[in-house]
Amino acid sequence: LGEYDEIVKVLAKKSGKVSVSGCVDSQKLHMVFGTDRDYDVKLIVTYSDIRARELLEDCRLYCRESYFYPAKDLIFYQADVHGNQLVKERIEVQRRILEGNPVTIVTTFAALMAHQLPLSILEDNIVCIGRDSVIEERALARKLVAMGYEKNYQVEAPGQFSVRGGIFDIFDLTSENPVRIELWGDEIESIRTFDVLSQRSIEENMTQVSVYPAAELILSQSVLDAGFRRIEKDCKEQAKRFRERTMPEEAHRLETAVRDLTEQVTQFQSLVNLDSYINYFYEDTMSFLDLFRNRQCCVYLDEPLRIEEHARAVELEFRESMASRAEKGYILPRQMEVLFPVQEIMARLEKERILALSAMEFKGFGIKFANRFGINARNISSY
Repeated sequence: LGEYDEIVKVLAKKSGKVSVSGCVDSQKLHMVFGTDRDYDVKLIVTYSDIRARELLEDCRLYCRESYFYPAKDLIFYQADVHGNQLVKERIEVQRRILEGNPVTIVTTFAALMAHQLPLSILEDNIVCIGRDSVIEERALARKLVAMGYEKNYQVEAPGQFSVRGGIFDIFDLTSENPVRIELWGDEIESIRTFDVLSQRSIEENMTQVSVYPAAELILSQSVLDAGFRRIEKDCKEQAKRFRERTMPEEAHRLETAVRDLTEQVTQFQSLVNLDSYINYFYEDTMSFLDLFRNRQCCVYLDEPLRIEEHARAVELEFRESMASRAEKGYILPRQMEVLFPVQEIMARLEKERILALSAMEFKGFGIKFANRFGINARNISSY
């Protein structure tokens, strides 16, 4: 069809934007993969995690390299009941992006709004171990702890490592099986993967293995120290403001929270609840959308109006919750700056090529679509 060719032609432009209405759910992924012209990254953005996981299952029929990038819970950081599963899914996506192979990513607009570290920091903290490497056990153990790994007597789950008599086991957070490195002094004798239950070898005589971080917030000692200096400075200034406003209870609450956080990190080496302090440790944060600046990327919007409605609800809930917490001394001021406004993400999307797919014609969305098409079961029409 001539209209189909026109859609593909518009999307071929660097920032081409096409809106297609009349698509039922079963047609949307046909349009996504039918208009594909060897884009490195296909980024499908939808309005909820449930919808995203449904799309992911269907995406894997078309592309095996399909992954879900879950949004961070920016309001209830400390109430995450998923363990490290969500972190694993996010780091796995970042790993696929770093590897540079074509990939399909399904996510929500809320995931684009969260502040995160540049890929360069993740890349700088990848540990590459080869047969000719020289390993100092204590130094490697300290490095793994800084990368978010937990030391156990025996590895049982992703994100753990163990050291026993010249045997170094590491269960990379993004791998299916752990790797065993056998040492002779500080030299490597063998590298192999093994089954975590039976302990039997799976792949032997490996020449190299790469271990990716097990945490999204990677903190060296120098970054940690600089961050806590900023936290303590902000705490003192905010507590002073509270006392000037005759709010001693709020000032005490804030000072206690910061003191407990400092003790948690320095005494127990626990970095679990530091995600909301990301702007204190790193100034150059970015959106997930910024990770594709140097890639051939096409963004697909599933029901744009529902996306915008959900995104604005997330932003409103976050702003109101954080403002209330800050007023009562539960958080520091810069903890309110971990979410990009909806309008800013819309502005960044303006620079991308976009295919918007919806069941009904829509108007009033934050991005303008000069090329609009309507489809039904029998034909495609331009309007």
